[in-house]
Amino acid sequence: MKPIIIKNKFSAQGPALRKQFENNFGVHKDIRNERFVWDYWYVKNQYQFLRTPAYHYFSPAIYQKFHSQIVQWGREVLGCHDVSPPWLSYYVEGMEQKMHSDVPHGPWAWVYSLSPQKRKFTGGDTFILKPETLNYWQNFVDEKDREQSSYIEHIEPDFNKLIVFDPRLPHGVTPVKGTSDPLEGRVVIHGWFVEPRPYVVGGLSTSQVQKTLQPVLLEMSEILNQLNHFHGTMSLRIVISAKGEVTQFKWLTDTIVSLSHSEIEKKQLQKWIQSRFSNIQFQKTATASKITVPLLFR
Repeated sequence: MKPIIIKNKFSAQGPALRKQFENNFGVHKDIRNERFVWDYWYVKNQYQFLRTPAYHYFSPAIYQKFHSQIVQWGREVLGCHDVSPPWLSYYVEGMEQKMHSDVPHGPWAWVYSLSPQKRKFTGGDTFILKPETLNYWQNFVDEKDREQSSYIEHIEPDFNKLIVFDPRLPHGVTPVKGTSDPLEGRVVIHGWFVEPRPYVVGGLSTSQVQKTLQPVLLEMSEILNQLNHFHGTMSLRIVISAKGEVTQFKWLTDTIVSLSHSEIEKKQLQKWIQSRFSNIQFQKTATASKITVPLLFR
């Protein structure tokens, strides 16, 4: 499972959000309040762009639908209950983010693009070092020529695209070139998924799931604490029948790395976790349930 998730055409609210951004900059000599909310985030040789809290910038009727959608997506796929307060940022000529990592803001970072559908600028890509680059000698093959695309993942800021990735990976934004007009620049909403905890849909209540999972997770934590050479986040989904039996197990995400560089140990860990969760007995209910469970290794 790759530590990068890309969802094209993510939100039906994208056009409305983009339209409001355009309206606020559409009349260049307008003095409405929305034109005076931008913080110029500048750190020498590191960050250069303009930002503002997204939830204050957009009208509640438009923004809340988008916010609810991304929160719900994070619960269902990542097992993260919420997002940090998102930023709205834009980049024009020369603005960029140099390579960095985000620890410990949250187990997943996300970037949602509101850039123009027909881009006039170049650059503005989200770039992320590939895991095999960070473990270079472990993956080294001297028969192959390697160029930049072998080491770095570049993701273009297409309109309505959501990028979700492991924020421990060194990443940044390539310099924007070709425009000084905010209406033509790179525009994104971004933040982190936070508060990992089980997410339940169906017949079982959250309290019933917590009661059943608590001793299992406690037992697992005592064992996993001894395996302190693992670091990262996993999320899994189990389907529970009305009889309380686990009928399906599925890995959703996995950013676990073995600091001892042992892939065999990691596979053994995954096999053990799958076996442990597949044999849990839950309470009987009227209907089946689906549970998303996040597991953090620190």
